[in-house]
Amino acid sequence: MKTYRFFKITSSEDLNISYKIRKKVFCEEQKISEEIEFDNLDHLCEHFLISKDKFFIATARVRPKNENTFKIERVAVLPECRRLKVGSLLINNIIETYLINKKNNSIILHSQVDVESFYKTLNFVSYGSVFYEDGIPHIAMKYKYEKFSKSQIK
Repeated sequence: MKTYRFFKITSSEDLNISYKIRKKVFCEEQKISEEIEFDNLDHLCEHFLISKDKFFIATARVRPKNENTFKIERVAVLPECRRLKVGSLLINNIIETYLINKKNNSIILHSQVDVESFYKTLNFVSYGSVFYEDGIPHIAMKYKYEKFSKSQIK
């Protein structure tokens, strides 16, 4: 059985693995420039990885916008691992990390329009108008808080 593991990055070695996943997904696959992808904000963020067995397959970062608002950014899942619910696992664990017992916190993100429906399945709602980041249409989204338990985060 394949085992998925979600964890917060605490070493420079794991951070470099996260950067490699982001480079593959955003720079190589989506043709986003490295200058935009690596925007000098990483030092302000907490970073997360998901591994499957001994392989690293997904990453994201979370940046505090203020004391109670956190923005999920740079969500990247390797192409061969998409459709395995790895993205849901990643986002749900981030939600748990930032919202369990902290109802006054809020989570936002800027979704590529092509994957807006994915975030809607995870209780995010869109707001505002479509805007462009490096030529790719995006929409702002906010997590609609619901009580949930760890059993929902499998």
